[in-house]
Amino acid sequence: MKLSDIKLRPLLDTLRLEKISDAVYFSEQYSGYVSNSRLGLLNPRQEGTPEKFFAGFKPVGYAPALEMGSAVHELVLQPESFELAEDLGKPTAKLGAVADELYPVFLERDIKKEDVVNASDKIDYYKGKITDDRFNEVITKCTPYWEARQKQEFDLTSKERIFLDTKTREVVISCVDALNNNKSVQNLLHPMGLTEDPISENEQAILLDVEAECPNGKKFIIRLKSKIDNYTIDKETNTITVNDVKTIGKIVSEIDNNIDKFHYSREFAMYIYLLKLCAEKFYGLKDPKIKANYLVVSTIPNFYSKVRPVPYREVKEGFHEFKTLLRYVAYLIGYKDFTLDERPSKYQL
Repeated sequence: MKLSDIKLRPLLDTLRLEKISDAVYFSEQYSGYVSNSRLGLLNPRQEGTPEKFFAGFKPVGYAPALEMGSAVHELVLQPESFELAEDLGKPTAKLGAVADELYPVFLERDIKKEDVVNASDKIDYYKGKITDDRFNEVITKCTPYWEARQKQEFDLTSKERIFLDTKTREVVISCVDALNNNKSVQNLLHPMGLTEDPISENEQAILLDVEAECPNGKKFIIRLKSKIDNYTIDKETNTITVNDVKTIGKIVSEIDNNIDKFHYSREFAMYIYLLKLCAEKFYGLKDPKIKANYLVVSTIPNFYSKVRPVPYREVKEGFHEFKTLLRYVAYLIGYKDFTLDERPSKYQL
């Protein structure tokens, strides 16, 4: 049997667009779904294995690049929902992550050594090494930040605040400014049509059930999920444009190395596959033209930004990888008795 013998059929009646927060999208509610990131856990070229895939993600502790990238995404793509809090003296690096982890506890009661131990283990901050002196140091360094943040809890704002340490905050401001002041980027994020404005969405989740049928007669459902930074559907020109914001801790020209390293082409292919189905079902577009772009910004001075188009060749290669890995998932379920439990892990996928 070849993987290509396994049939995959999208169940279009299950296809849906949902506006859900990252907290919900990455929650246990959707942990049984297969995302692009989860496919990476299966890909041998990314050191993936079946065991990693079916176990799901494990927490990675403090990830400064992820914190920075998330803040840039939220402020550029969802300015109506998020705002950057003023500088409140949040501790830097891992201690800052521990401070955020302990903040809800601070609001309810006095923080105990056990609380700090649990937070440090989760963040990997002096894991297993929280002495009495270190406990007191954490409380001393974090309390001013907690008290300043608590005062803002009663401000009348409808936006969710993003709290960052001084250095990270300055970098995020520079990155957001670079993207917001780049006319090419803004024309893609806020397009205008000739006679009517195109349909443009930010941070849109797409969910789909796919029926897998193996040659041995087994049939089952694989659920897909994807959350797209930005897309535009232009009915006038029958065109879908997909844009993905990427931060990079190098000069922007190095994005090509990251595309290969992190298999971004597979991510784009999954976006486009799901969007083409949505375009026909929800917007009545048949065989739309596809355009795709990385909106790249460097997190190092001078914080340059640029649009990096995605050529057809990359999308084609990414789709082959996406389809092959999805069939591999089906093979493992259909022939090796692996199971896609609805909640395989309490951690995000």
